[in-house]
Amino acid sequence: MNELTTRIQIQHNHELSAFRQDITSAPYQGLSHPSLNASRRSVRMSPVQSVEDGNANLTIVADVEGLAWFTADKGLLGSCITVSIAGHRRNTGTRVHLPLAECDAWIEAILGGSWITHVYRAGNKVEPDGRLDIASYRLFLDERRNPVSKPQAVADSTLRRLEES
Repeated sequence: MNELTTRIQIQHNHELSAFRQDITSAPYQGLSHPSLNASRRSVRMSPVQSVEDGNANLTIVADVEGLAWFTADKGLLGSCITVSIAGHRRNTGTRVHLPLAECDAWIEAILGGSWITHVYRAGNKVEPDGRLDIASYRLFLDERRNPVSKPQAVADSTLRRLEES
């Protein structure tokens, strides 16, 4: 954990805790019916101030899908959490590019612990200046909500392990 992640955790402890609870609970209530594993829900964190840019707010949204919804394999158990981070100017609402280091620190503050080693960054590689328009991350969980590597059925070639990208 780096200093930026620690600052985020201290400044936004309450929001992080509630958001983490919302996104890490199962997207379905049980495994008794296969279609329940095909559910999807979105969770939004209230806009939070960037820790790197005092003039920017961040919008953080997570989509939690059953893997049967996320892939063509309708029998696949587990879920996928996709967290997206976008920045906006506080006074105008216009989009701002985000520093990669802050986005990575937010995802570590949200999912942290032993889960961070299983997180994938989605999308194209970062621009040479190290900034992103929207940062997107994925975490795959088995049916017991334990983190796992990307399942073979997930055909997204843009996913790179966070530690490797």
